[in-house]
Amino acid sequence: MFRLVLGLVFGLCASAGAQDLRLYTMGSGDVSGSYYAAAAAICDATNRAERGNLRCSPEATPGSIYNLESLRGGQIDFALLQSDVQRMALSSEGPFEGQPPFEDLRAVMSLYPETLTILARADAHILSLGGLLGKRIDIGLPASGRRATIMRLLEAVGYDRSQFAALLELPAGAGLDELCAGRIDATVLIVGHPNAGVARAIRDCDARLVPVSGPQVRAFLQANPDYVHASIPRIPYGHKGRTQTFAVVATLVTRAETPDDIVNAIVRHVLENMTLVGLSASVLENLSPRGMRDTGLAAPLHPGAVAAFDSAIK
Repeated sequence: MFRLVLGLVFGLCASAGAQDLRLYTMGSGDVSGSYYAAAAAICDATNRAERGNLRCSPEATPGSIYNLESLRGGQIDFALLQSDVQRMALSSEGPFEGQPPFEDLRAVMSLYPETLTILARADAHILSLGGLLGKRIDIGLPASGRRATIMRLLEAVGYDRSQFAALLELPAGAGLDELCAGRIDATVLIVGHPNAGVARAIRDCDARLVPVSGPQVRAFLQANPDYVHASIPRIPYGHKGRTQTFAVVATLVTRAETPDDIVNAIVRHVLENMTLVGLSASVLENLSPRGMRDTGLAAPLHPGAVAAFDSAIK
């Protein structure tokens, strides 16, 4: 149900134009994370251009799974999701097993790659994925995409909860704090790089990036096309080389019923203001129109987005 929230205000407001302002919400992630920064930048681009017509509100949430369920239930109008969460919702897999496929899910645009990032305390001596066994690991909130992804990986390589000292379900910021305090051995994130939280943990707590590679990981990637090989550049964190891992893609989605003109406006204003959007949220600084239209989108592209991309990409 799309929000014409100003209709409620009309009875209290004498302005004839107020009733025409359409408000919509965009579910993102933790207020300190890259999803919230990206949603805020996207909303700002639309709000500046559509002043008096459209108003976008970025909403802080626990993450991808929560966003998907809220979108399905009509509590929010747009949602940032990991690309693998898109596919799992369409095929009723993972956290959506037993639920009907989300057939009305529509893609709006692809945003940026997010790498599975394992940060470990130096004295934990975790040098690989297998090194997590027997340790205290933060895997993210139950409603987060990172938790869904890491559990999918751990199950695929044959690990279960009994093989860990503890699997904690913390917000990303709290996980980094607990790592630096020495109360956990590692935290698993899914983030774009460079990342301020990762930089702080490496600088202040001597945290180490752990590679995610090997035959089991290669088999996992071959069986799951939502993921791609990736590496984390260590130069932004004061070290040489790159750390091998894999990535998903951050995507923006909505429902089929969302009006074409609103979806079109969101995509069009981002395409027209990519430099400014990238300055507002560093994870968006490398956007490209073709990548935004094609990368990591399991759900059908919304017609409003199709029209915007067709106009921009000749």
